[in-house]
Amino acid sequence: MGTDETSAPGDEAVINPRTGLQETWDDFYKIPHVHQRNIKNLTFEGQDSAVHTIPLEPGRTLDFFAKLEEGDELIVTFPGAVPKGKQVYPMFWRVSTFRRTAPALLSFADPTILLDPSEEMRLAWFLGGPDFDPAPLVLRTVREAQRKTGARHVVFVGGSGGGLPALRLSSMIPGSMAYVHEGATNVARSIPRSVERYFNRVWPEWSQDSLISSFPERFNMVRHYARSNPDNFVYFAQSEDDLRFRRDHYTPFRESEGVASESGVTDDGRRHFTLYKGEVAGHGKVTAAEFRHHFETARSLWREWR
Repeated sequence: MGTDETSAPGDEAVINPRTGLQETWDDFYKIPHVHQRNIKNLTFEGQDSAVHTIPLEPGRTLDFFAKLEEGDELIVTFPGAVPKGKQVYPMFWRVSTFRRTAPALLSFADPTILLDPSEEMRLAWFLGGPDFDPAPLVLRTVREAQRKTGARHVVFVGGSGGGLPALRLSSMIPGSMAYVHEGATNVARSIPRSVERYFNRVWPEWSQDSLISSFPERFNMVRHYARSNPDNFVYFAQSEDDLRFRRDHYTPFRESEGVASESGVTDDGRRHFTLYKGEVAGHGKVTAAEFRHHFETARSLWREWR
């Protein structure tokens, strides 16, 4: 099982007598697929491990993998672009990385993808559209998961396009950590064809430049963090041979946080930047050992800080 994973429910449905919710079977993860009634009545009382679907407005759902056993820390992951050849939606990220080791885990698919009926849009940074923002829905789910597990602390994990939602959501929860590995920090600096497709499909009547300029808290984490200085912890790992993300995302964010050297820490100890020599050159080539090393380093530093 890789780091980018898709899931599809089975056909046979049963009713969970404890919750009254319909459940099918997820053949990929070999766990129940719980069909929630709505976001307001979200419940995790039926299954500790399950794939969940929450119906939103017609044609929209919020889908996520959940493992919710008792634990002090909740890990929340966000995917980047859906790889070619993969099922467009839902796609979960890093389930295989954390499933056996983390008591409490949520892995979200980006519901923004569903706003494009052509299924050509494969990256949308969890940004939603003019009348739809996934962030409050994700936060509500996170809070419910914390109540279920007793987790007092939350770490948001994202790589590539998932870096932006990890930074954004973490900025909304004081004391949380954003763990970003070769992550996007500014939509405007992302792959031009992906940016163009997203704005053309989701914001057709709006000016892309005006949106990004007017709402940095949604589209530009470099400006958002510099302006708002959220009370969270950030660990940013970047391969030196991933030249585009190093130039367009890592460096601007690092410099805006006042760290002049290629690797360094802010004076208050809340922002850690690590430029390292990866085993494989290029973007998205992080090995399992590299990811594990940097994540464990980040978690240790976060625990000391908090």
